[in-house]
Amino acid sequence: MENNGALEGISETEPDFAVPAEHTAEVRKQSLLGTILVIISAASFGLMAIFVKYAYTVNLNTLTILGFRFGIAAAVMWLVVLWKKENYLLGRKQILYLAGLGAVGYGLQSTFFLNAVRLTSASMAGILLYMYPVIVTMASVGLGDDRLTWRKVVSLIASLSGLVLVVGLSLESLNTAGVLFGLGAAFVYSTYLVLGNRVLSQNNPLIMSAYIITAAALVFNTVGWMTGQFEWDIGLRGWMSVLGLSLISTVVAILTLFKGMKLIGPAKASIISTFEPVVTVLAAYAMFTEKLLPVQIAGGVLILAAVIMIQWDN
Repeated sequence: MENNGALEGISETEPDFAVPAEHTAEVRKQSLLGTILVIISAASFGLMAIFVKYAYTVNLNTLTILGFRFGIAAAVMWLVVLWKKENYLLGRKQILYLAGLGAVGYGLQSTFFLNAVRLTSASMAGILLYMYPVIVTMASVGLGDDRLTWRKVVSLIASLSGLVLVVGLSLESLNTAGVLFGLGAAFVYSTYLVLGNRVLSQNNPLIMSAYIITAAALVFNTVGWMTGQFEWDIGLRGWMSVLGLSLISTVVAILTLFKGMKLIGPAKASIISTFEPVVTVLAAYAMFTEKLLPVQIAGGVLILAAVIMIQWDN
């Protein structure tokens, strides 16, 4: 504990200032639980590209995948809201703002990410998407919401160097459109986070997420039905992929992240979340025997190092 040094000079005759052993044990227990929950969240998010890749192997189209993902996730999220008896009533202006974030921001980011997975590899898409923490930080500095420090400068250089190693030195063997979709997903997600931060930070994140996911569900299901691309007959393997995507990589990932952040704080949670692309790469290798070149692995490590440095700086 950080306060141990301050407590060393306190004698046994001053019990009023001592921290009970039970309290210390409880704090450690809560910290451990929070850490485990954030790890579960990171692993669940990290499996997203795997479920998407699996869905494409059984010939599901993008609108069907996203329609099922957000539709099922929205239904479960609202059941959780009702079960916890949360106050879900919001003003019209807030609802419209969240609907825009879900329909445009989250929806566009998901579309880009799925196309990146379809055109490249799950590993590559996961690494490219994880450029977003660095992009968010630089955008916050540019907007005056954050200050520029030497750690942020080093992080930017490290992340850009990592990006060059991941895609630049092997661009001839990669699908250029897939790489652009991956980077586009990172940029759109960064914009979504920057715009949504002020609203999300002032309200219950569970309620906000429920509204955002519902908006995305309405968009993808409506477009899917109107264009005739939404499919119900997707077979057992199709259902396994969309259920995994909606329940594990959406509902479980979001709920465990919120609970974990409440216990250990957003800074520590953000650092632990760097486990996410590691899970993607390992799972992609195990499931689809995807391999990254040593130079690409080095690039991924640089990107993760940049993210960790930024979170520590914050």
